[in-house]
Amino acid sequence: MKTPAVLCGLPAVMVMLLVASCDNKPQAALPPMPVVMGSATTEDVPIHRVYPGKTKAVRTIPINPRVQGILEKVHYLQGSQVTPGQVLYSLEREPFESDRNSAIAGVASAFADLNYAQSQLKRNEPLVKEGAVSEDYFAQLKSNVVRAEAQVQSAQAQLVESELKLSYCNIKMPDVPERHHYRIGRTFVDEGSLVSPGPKSEMAEVVQISPIRAMFDPAGSEWPEYLKQSRYGQNPLSVEVTIPTDENFRQTGVVNFFDNTVNPRTSTVEMWAEIENKNLALMPGQYILVQVLLETLEDAVVIPTVAIESSASSKFVWTVKDDMTPVQVPIELGPEHGEMTVITKGLSHGQKLVIDGGSKIRPGPDTKVRIVTKDQLKQLTQPAGGQSMSSQGNKTGN
Repeated sequence: MKTPAVLCGLPAVMVMLLVASCDNKPQAALPPMPVVMGSATTEDVPIHRVYPGKTKAVRTIPINPRVQGILEKVHYLQGSQVTPGQVLYSLEREPFESDRNSAIAGVASAFADLNYAQSQLKRNEPLVKEGAVSEDYFAQLKSNVVRAEAQVQSAQAQLVESELKLSYCNIKMPDVPERHHYRIGRTFVDEGSLVSPGPKSEMAEVVQISPIRAMFDPAGSEWPEYLKQSRYGQNPLSVEVTIPTDENFRQTGVVNFFDNTVNPRTSTVEMWAEIENKNLALMPGQYILVQVLLETLEDAVVIPTVAIESSASSKFVWTVKDDMTPVQVPIELGPEHGEMTVITKGLSHGQKLVIDGGSKIRPGPDTKVRIVTKDQLKQLTQPAGGQSMSSQGNKTGN
């Protein structure tokens, strides 16, 4: 009785087995993925640190009067360059010339008194020996000579002082090194003003614009590395200064100052670099970027940065076996150098690796690659429709 039912069910079972066998049919292998190959190379890689900074004048020179007088003339163009010893202002000279002439007369009068006192002493000296003149009177004559000599010295000092004050009527640029460049700002006083020495007597300000100082503040935690690379100050560190708004501007210099404490408020160490500023493009108070050459890695292994791939926990590159199977090689990264990156572990000089196209490789036992040129890869990833393979893949959800 059960046999017919079993036989009747056989066709359905056979259909199900046939469908299952169709589902287990192996899929067609993916075509080899086109990639561009390259090699790891070695080169000397400079290690830089970049900081925001600010320029400051090496010298700031206030111009002050040294005598009181009426300002007669301003001799410079405001905002222009000035040189050591240049006359910047002049005061009325007449009162000082009068004092000088009076001092000259005082010197002449003092010398006349001295000559008279000396002649009296000389004339009475023989009379003392003869007893015709008392010893007390002769001592008084000697005292008169000494007093007259002191008056001569006092009159000469007054003459020197008057001539010095007269010279101060020309207010000059101080005698600073001539090989540097200096610029004066606006004048704080006008012609006809009464000027005099004092705490608020500044007439103008001169700043040194070449060389100029570039100030920056590395973190205090970086100080041991700076100390090591500078060999305790014996090896000046090189810097390059740029302006954020001008990518073509470059000025170089050396670090010539480390502060002796870490700023407790900012946890930074103030440092200075001296920049020659030959073209005078930098001005004090200007914001800059300071790039410090901390060290140079010699014969470092470098690869194109675009060749580096990422996984959840590491960085790696693709290499290719002889059978064109791609293999992941874990690497450790060093600093970037332009479009290249230093590899500290995982690769050696001359080792072959995928430098373009590796982002599309999917790991698997059946994955293969084929080596093409950069131009060929570009053509393959840019179909006639103008969309790249990656954009097409995003549309299909791959």
